[in-house]
Amino acid sequence: MTTDASGVSLQFTLDPNAPVLVALDIDETCSSQDTVDGSRTLGVVTAAVQDAIDRVRASGAHLVFATGRQTDSAVSIARQQGWGDLDMLCSQGAVTVHVGPGAEDFTVTARRTFDARPVIAALVERFPEVRYSVEHRDAGHAVGVHHPQGTVFGRLVGDMTDADAAATTQLMASSTEVSGEDLLRAVEHLGLSCHAFDDLGAGWLDVSPAGVDKAAGLEELRLRYGVPRGNTVAVGDGHNDLPMFAWAAHGVAMGQAAQEVRDAATHVTGSLADDGVVAVLDAVASRAVPVA
Repeated sequence: MTTDASGVSLQFTLDPNAPVLVALDIDETCSSQDTVDGSRTLGVVTAAVQDAIDRVRASGAHLVFATGRQTDSAVSIARQQGWGDLDMLCSQGAVTVHVGPGAEDFTVTARRTFDARPVIAALVERFPEVRYSVEHRDAGHAVGVHHPQGTVFGRLVGDMTDADAAATTQLMASSTEVSGEDLLRAVEHLGLSCHAFDDLGAGWLDVSPAGVDKAAGLEELRLRYGVPRGNTVAVGDGHNDLPMFAWAAHGVAMGQAAQEVRDAATHVTGSLADDGVVAVLDAVASRAVPVA
């Protein structure tokens, strides 16, 4: 049994003779958001969390980062932290990449697209001031209308073309006048996967292909690596983590998560401020075995 800085105790029942898969959200789970001079940075991972990530990987567990970040931002923080030779689910699960050793290069192993043009049209009709960009197939943002300065981290690859919008993995919309929930209500009738939130003085909406979430990509990886369902652990803090809590045998909510998120988990660990993810990773590492 292991504890984090808040004294939370965690213990999982895992088969020590089978591989283990651990899925980690990034923001507000492993990394705190930070801004410098009004601009968003990649994020801050404490030494304690980084050390725990290293320990669980050394134990032989398959570690997968599952994030709403678009591919460029996700791979950038992997480079910053040296998270190489592992899989990442990006863009709310629409893109799966394998980051190479040394975290310098990455390969897209799965990509799920949709036509964002009807979403953009519905948003602009309701909120003419809305700003938006789509994920370019080479990663980075193809911009329709620029988001508020300093709020988006990621490469800008140029103006959005019709082809970019017709087959993208994620649309990111923002507004400084309405909330993320307001943006969501304008497009929810289209039946796509949406995640609304409010951050840095704006309402935000991430839109992904219908049926795409973190759980779908994790299941593909579970099967690829031959991990029994009972040996799956997922950690997160947001409503977009609920599908992977339902997928995992052991879903762990961060202590600062909303009550609905905590209620959906099988365990609750300490908060981000307490490095709560450390107790989760060490509980897994104590039972995981090297994978051949």
